[in-house]
Amino acid sequence: MANKPDLLVVGSDRSPARAREDYVKAIYQLSADGPVRAAALARYLKVSRVSVSKAKRLLEADGLIEHGHLPSQPLRLSGRGKRLAIAMVRRHRLLETFLHQALHVPLQRLHAEAERIEHVISDDLALRIAALLHHPQRDPHGHPIPYGKNTPTLETLPTLATLNAGCSARVVSLDDRDDEAVAALASVGILPGVRLSVEGSDRKKMFVRHGGSVLSLRRRYAAMVRIGT
Repeated sequence: MANKPDLLVVGSDRSPARAREDYVKAIYQLSADGPVRAAALARYLKVSRVSVSKAKRLLEADGLIEHGHLPSQPLRLSGRGKRLAIAMVRRHRLLETFLHQALHVPLQRLHAEAERIEHVISDDLALRIAALLHHPQRDPHGHPIPYGKNTPTLETLPTLATLNAGCSARVVSLDDRDDEAVAALASVGILPGVRLSVEGSDRKKMFVRHGGSVLSLRRRYAAMVRIGT
């Protein structure tokens, strides 16, 4: 038992409680794109496959994920695990919204700051923040905030990188896990709600029109912009 915290290390925090929360939240978010495999989870959390295998056994023992009889089976949250994951997503996105609206923290810093705080606040405090902010529906990156039974369906939207020249779309959300990319997108006004049209592209860049300007955008950044009609 003394080694248990080391089995669930995520980032620099060795708290097993925090690691459990990070794992279930990651499984929940990755499930938007289909079945969650151990390899994808390891890449997402930047941990080893061995760490994921050990974590899987502990999460199963805690009743947070369903038991898988084969290592190749996808990871699925139990009802209890999904409730915990949704609570963590709610805390995170409300914290981002509060930090941005009330404290004017720059967009590219919100994810990391909220990641640090979300593990130490209660659901009651998160809901008080929601009330203070008049129950926002989306965080500053454009992601939906789940409340109680009104949990939004996980979004599986296409990205800006999939558009061909001549197509246009509205920015719905930005992937918030890459601070550099978020800063670059925000600096040229590519934010939730704006409309963009694709002027052209090559293997490394896309050329998109925003207002009266044509912007040169790395394809890697374009792949982090979720779009809608």
